[in-house]
Amino acid sequence: MEPWGEANTMFFGVNKREDILLAGLKLFSARGFENITLSEIQANAGVSIATFYRHFRSKEQLVNEIYRDLRRLLETKLAAALIEGESARAQFRKLWVQMMVFHREYPGVIDFLENRHHGAYLDEHSRALEHLPQPIVALMENMSRDRAARSVSPIVLAALVWGAFVELIRLRSQEYLSLSEVELKAAEECTWDAIRAVSSESEGVIASVTPQPA
Repeated sequence: MEPWGEANTMFFGVNKREDILLAGLKLFSARGFENITLSEIQANAGVSIATFYRHFRSKEQLVNEIYRDLRRLLETKLAAALIEGESARAQFRKLWVQMMVFHREYPGVIDFLENRHHGAYLDEHSRALEHLPQPIVALMENMSRDRAARSVSPIVLAALVWGAFVELIRLRSQEYLSLSEVELKAAEECTWDAIRAVSSESEGVIASVTPQPA
């Protein structure tokens, strides 16, 4: 099976433009933006150079559209896990599960989005999306408001959550971890303990979350 699993057509759809987007995503993820040529993208997508230029002005435009589409996809999928009226503990558990579901459905996407070398070619529209996933930030903000979280910035709390998850994915991809269901559950519980308020009964606090659009 390819490293992208069976979700090859699930990122963007099925047509020539989407074939180019998917080819670019695979190649950029495997070898980096700078090491890929237009002819390689064209060949991988099964299109002519003329077809490429019919849809994209340049390799830079292509990588930026890939980045923006995938960042919005991540935000949408994570936001679906947050249900108004549930306790902070229940929302956090569902959010953690949804992050893993996203990784399994779209293998390689989180690695691509968290690539530290994006800065050289992302345009201003893409850089505006280069932040912690908003559904995580929204939950941390509401937990802080309801005194269900530790008394630190919600951004710090969100960074702890997202950073822990991304590092687990990275270690799994390098085969340092298997990330069994038992390990995932333990990691979720440890991360919850790191962010929850120590002196309050945060388990039962109801958190109303309205994620802001990216």
